[in-house]
Amino acid sequence: MDGREPNDCCAGSADPRVARRFDREWGEWDDAEGFPEIVKVSARLLDALRDAPTERPTVLEIGCGTGGVSVALAEMGATQVRGVDLSPASVDVARRRAKVIGVERQTAFEIGEGSSSTFVEHDWVVADRVLCCDARVEQLLDAVIGAARERIAISVPESRGWRGLLNRPMWAAENMWDLLHDGCRGYVHDVRHIERRLAAAGFGPRTAGHVDLWHYGVYVREPRS
Repeated sequence: MDGREPNDCCAGSADPRVARRFDREWGEWDDAEGFPEIVKVSARLLDALRDAPTERPTVLEIGCGTGGVSVALAEMGATQVRGVDLSPASVDVARRRAKVIGVERQTAFEIGEGSSSTFVEHDWVVADRVLCCDARVEQLLDAVIGAARERIAISVPESRGWRGLLNRPMWAAENMWDLLHDGCRGYVHDVRHIERRLAAAGFGPRTAGHVDLWHYGVYVREPRS
């Protein structure tokens, strides 16, 4: 056994319905309305990274969406931020957001697939509400861990305790609806397993908590003895 999640689907490419879903959502976005707001759990995760002005990190966000977290980190003082997302429409909005905010020189957004890509190392890697979009959690964790020099920040549906008891049937019902309407499946991966993978790679918890039914956490590379 290699400590990987059992029955995980590690082959093939990302579900193309993921990109289609977010392309439909953001493809007609009008910047005159402002830009998509950061949801509560993403805001809490960002708040746990408020030392960006003093740390001045390079950041990779896998599954950057419309760039809310990435652009905010650039505004806060990250020296360079790279965002990767499956959805071309999301990437386009992220680029426009960065330009309007005035951080286009510190940011780069591109279309790409996190779980099948090899990234250069960055100081911090952010995976905000993205692990739940891919069945191949092991490959995505490999990419996240392999690219992180100092810190990993994640948010995922909580699988433990009463939140897990609520999340599993709720996500199953939502999956059934989405699959009938050309949506994309979501996954409630085992948070204990995710944290074991991070710990095995040398990343221990710095900050963790919950927002509604979501778990968020920041994990730092522990000093080697």
